[in-house]
Amino acid sequence: MTTLALQTGSLNEDLVPGQALNVLILDDLETDRMRISRLVRKAGLACTFYEAEDLSSFRDRIDEAEMHLVFIDYNLAIETGLDALKILAAHEDQADALPIMVTSVDRCDVAVEAMRRGCADYLIKEQLSVEAVRKSISSAFERKILISAVAEAQSSRHEVRTAVRRFAATCGPEIRKVLSTTLRRARAMRQEGTLNPALTESLVTLEENCQDIYGFLTSVADLLDDIGGGKKPSAPKARLQ
Repeated sequence: MTTLALQTGSLNEDLVPGQALNVLILDDLETDRMRISRLVRKAGLACTFYEAEDLSSFRDRIDEAEMHLVFIDYNLAIETGLDALKILAAHEDQADALPIMVTSVDRCDVAVEAMRRGCADYLIKEQLSVEAVRKSISSAFERKILISAVAEAQSSRHEVRTAVRRFAATCGPEIRKVLSTTLRRARAMRQEGTLNPALTESLVTLEENCQDIYGFLTSVADLLDDIGGGKKPSAPKARLQ
């Protein structure tokens, strides 16, 4: 395990400011593990490196620390990097680890399967360079940030939707009942024809406001029904009579 000093202007300042990254390299060849660690260091990352040569040692390493980046060789003797991905995904302490598949085989099916199983990127050993590693790591973290932002936005929408549903289910019916009663009484008073013009005008305004609020409550209820049932938006309902 090797610790690298934080460098000025390094990727860490953009990824995890002030913190050294835990980087695990799984490869059955020591020369390839050394090459990847050297490229990561030259890319400007401050890291604590962990190494594994097979799935057994891989399991040991992910039990030692929470990893930020995990480089996984696809060809591991009788095993594959996809097996390692499965182990990593099942580990409760490695939920935030970003796996990057590294292989000497340029196969589209392997790349697609690796990405489908959660890999942040897929690199070819023969094409490895400082710039390729730097770009891959930056893209992996940007993807993670984007996914987190989307999840947070979805969570916020869910909270708003829940609050609106609660309002529509509890306050909505009672408010509509009050509006209906108010509207009927206002109309009855206005139709008597015994009120002065100013009061009659006020009653007309009151009726219009009641109609608007009632229509809003109806629209909210219809929208929630459409969202919950996956229905097409329904035609606007008639205003309160």
